[in-house]
Amino acid sequence: MKYWISLSLLALLSGCSLFGGNNTIGGLKSSQPEQSDLDFANLDHQQVRQEYQELLDLVDDQFLKEQIERRIAGVSMAGGDQQQGSQARPQRGYYREAINSYIDILEKYPNSPDNAEVLYQLSKAYEMEGEINNTEAMLKRLITLHPDYSGVAEAHFRLGDIRFSHQDYRQAEVHYRASTRTESPQLSLNAHYMLGWALYKRGLFDDALESFALVLNRIMDSDGSATDQQGKPMLPDTLHSISLALVNIGGADKIDDVRGLRHKDWIWQVYENLGAYYLEKNRYADSAATYRHFVRRFPLDRRAPDMQNRLIAAYTKGAFARDVLLAKQDYVQAYGIGSAYWQQADAPQQQILRASLQPYLRELAAHYHAQAQQQTKLGSDQRDRDLQKKARQSYQDATGYYALYLSSFPDSSDRAQQRFLKAEAHFEAGQFSAAAADYEQVSYQYQDTKFNNRAGYAAIIAWQQRVTELEKKPAEKSAAQEQAVASMLRFAAAYDSDERSPAVLTNAASYLFSLNRYQQAIDIADELLQSKQKLDKKLQQTAYGIMAHSYFQLQNYAAAETHYDRQRQLTPAGPEYTDISNRMAIAVFKKAEGLIAAGQKPAAATELLRIKQIAPGSSIRVAAQYDAAVLLLGNQQWQPAISELEELRRHYPQHELAAEFPRKLAFGYEQAGRLKDAAALYLYLYRNDQDETVKRDALFATAGLHEKTGRAAEALEFYKTWARNYEQPFDNRMEARYRIAVIYDQQQDMARKLFWLRRIMEGDATAGPQRSDRSQWLAAWAANEYGDYFAKEFSSRRLASNLERNLPWKQQMLQDAVSRYQQAADYGLLEFTTRSSFRIASLYQQFAAELRGLPVPAGLSEQDAATFRSIIADQATPMQELAVAVYSSNIEQAWQGHYNEWISNSYQQLAQLQPARFNKHEQQKRYGDEIR
Repeated sequence: MKYWISLSLLALLSGCSLFGGNNTIGGLKSSQPEQSDLDFANLDHQQVRQEYQELLDLVDDQFLKEQIERRIAGVSMAGGDQQQGSQARPQRGYYREAINSYIDILEKYPNSPDNAEVLYQLSKAYEMEGEINNTEAMLKRLITLHPDYSGVAEAHFRLGDIRFSHQDYRQAEVHYRASTRTESPQLSLNAHYMLGWALYKRGLFDDALESFALVLNRIMDSDGSATDQQGKPMLPDTLHSISLALVNIGGADKIDDVRGLRHKDWIWQVYENLGAYYLEKNRYADSAATYRHFVRRFPLDRRAPDMQNRLIAAYTKGAFARDVLLAKQDYVQAYGIGSAYWQQADAPQQQILRASLQPYLRELAAHYHAQAQQQTKLGSDQRDRDLQKKARQSYQDATGYYALYLSSFPDSSDRAQQRFLKAEAHFEAGQFSAAAADYEQVSYQYQDTKFNNRAGYAAIIAWQQRVTELEKKPAEKSAAQEQAVASMLRFAAAYDSDERSPAVLTNAASYLFSLNRYQQAIDIADELLQSKQKLDKKLQQTAYGIMAHSYFQLQNYAAAETHYDRQRQLTPAGPEYTDISNRMAIAVFKKAEGLIAAGQKPAAATELLRIKQIAPGSSIRVAAQYDAAVLLLGNQQWQPAISELEELRRHYPQHELAAEFPRKLAFGYEQAGRLKDAAALYLYLYRNDQDETVKRDALFATAGLHEKTGRAAEALEFYKTWARNYEQPFDNRMEARYRIAVIYDQQQDMARKLFWLRRIMEGDATAGPQRSDRSQWLAAWAANEYGDYFAKEFSSRRLASNLERNLPWKQQMLQDAVSRYQQAADYGLLEFTTRSSFRIASLYQQFAAELRGLPVPAGLSEQDAATFRSIIADQATPMQELAVAVYSSNIEQAWQGHYNEWISNSYQQLAQLQPARFNKHEQQKRYGDEIR
């Protein structure tokens, strides 16, 4: 039998060799006849190996020998697998024969193309024997020598596992990355998974996340489940691996940075797994942050509400009470009825939302209500404004959540209770109108026997509080009074058997007297006062108040004042007394306004000053006293006005009108002739007033008053300060320059005077549309003054003292003076035209006289002396002729109907220069001489 098998194998192997069949062991297997397979099936591995060994001795062909030896090694390997599998505990030694066989083949046939399979099997045998180093060596040899081997990807994967187990994660990454390029989907998937772990172990968490994300992309359906049975085991491990990597780089905030996780329908699983991981590790805040990140990133996702609930659960487990509260608020805001999420949710989803919304809203309302009460209690001290502000906000939050609960669940069984609590919160917060409206709804709409008359009476109390609150707001108070009366009447009608109904009706009657039906209110109050002689004192106060207020609204301010005064007489000192006094003061103020409109300003001032006694602490007291002072100033009652303004300035330095007090007072001082006091106060205004215009004008006034009081040096500095700092108003700028020039003239500081004269002329020349008659007068004056300077210089040197040196100099001074005088004349103002003409003519006349008076130089011959006199005459004569001509131009003004001192002076000079023409005296004849 054995011999037959061997022959069959020989024939088979020979046939394979002869006919060019596949040279691999796999090829031999595929070409074995069925009979041979059946015969081998009845043999154990040792027998098959022995048969191959016997066959090997019969074969001379080297190729066949190699194939048989490969078969022997393969059978030994299969035998090792069988023995290993039959043992409860795997033991070593089962693969030793296979190892030896494979080594022998490699040594005998080192260049065989089939050695790739031998190396692969040898690495496997070593691995089964636990010889990892040898396994690694064979696999490295395999991938190096046979890179195109079909199993090279698996070899890389196994090398990656070996390196990974040795914590050589860098090399593990190299091999896993190589194995990802396989065409085997499962191997590629596993390779990417292990590549992610190799990167993770190296701390390359971002790269690891990309690998894990790739695995998820391959195994995950859009609904978040594994695509097949092979992917199911990897799903939880991969999600867990992603969580670990995210934890190391910052958690949920980094999810969007992972390219492989972007825009995935199943991304919620990543958030969910990461949040659960944090929660398992008792990192409650991180867990909540993860869920929050999902909610913010995907606010309309159908899983967002559940993530928010998980967030709340994480905070609850971590005992973060404040965060739990805020998270519930976020839930209500994001998923409440009417929210954007609610609008796009279907009916089943809305029902799920309601299940969370209803308890959350109740809890939030109750929390803020209790918090507000506690804050109110702790902040009862009026000075603790911070707590009071917090209490107001807490009440607002509470009423808001009560309202949202009622609108979201209008048919809930506890709606009456929740609305009553809402009304209580409004009341406690001082929101009396809102409280009354809710109380009335509970009482008259819900018909809840537990709350009905209790709520109805509470509504009345709320309206009464509202009326009191609006004491200083008459229009709103009237509406509140109407509401209060209506509520009282409604309560009495609905609950007539209630023991409080009579008192309620009495209060309703009292409120009717307080309504702003002015004449009716006056009549009813007056009738009440007249008919009830023993009327309760408090009711008398109320009646007088109603009458006073009604008269005020009817603009009968005198009657209003009278009744306020009567009301005040019944009122003890205190806040109410002060309040009545303030109203009385307002009535007097209004009466004064009427007097002003009627032109009775002195009487108005007297009325306004009465307010100081009527209501010294009134908010209008200062305004009234100030208005009275202004009226007194207008009536030129300087000292009374000054007294009032001094008092205001002394006692009310922080009042909103305080800035006006010194302004008006300075004016009063000035008008009263107290110039030094006015100057001091104007200086104060310049240094302290906040209004730049006031400061500017005060500085100018300061300078003027100092000049008037003989303090020229101080005035000069103030004028100069004004001129340096201000360009407007233009008229003041010109006046300041003028006064500076005048003061410098008084101080005989000619250089500085000339500087400011130039500034005056320059100011007028560049004024454009601001140029005025006054600016032109000042410019003409400055030009004349400048001409006078050159004229004085001209006269300061005698020509005869040094003709050669002084002649050119005097000619220059003459030219400069004439130029300035001509500039003054060009302004066309008679005063300066005639003055300039006279001064020019005088200079010509003076020059001519000095020329004629020149002595003949010593040592000249008689002929030369005559020549000298001729030359001088030739120079002097034109000068004198010019003088005559200019004098003549002046007197021509007289022929046109003008006359002034300069025209008169011109006549006098012409009389001396041309007496024959201008020094004639008319002969006067007596009337009697004509009668013969």
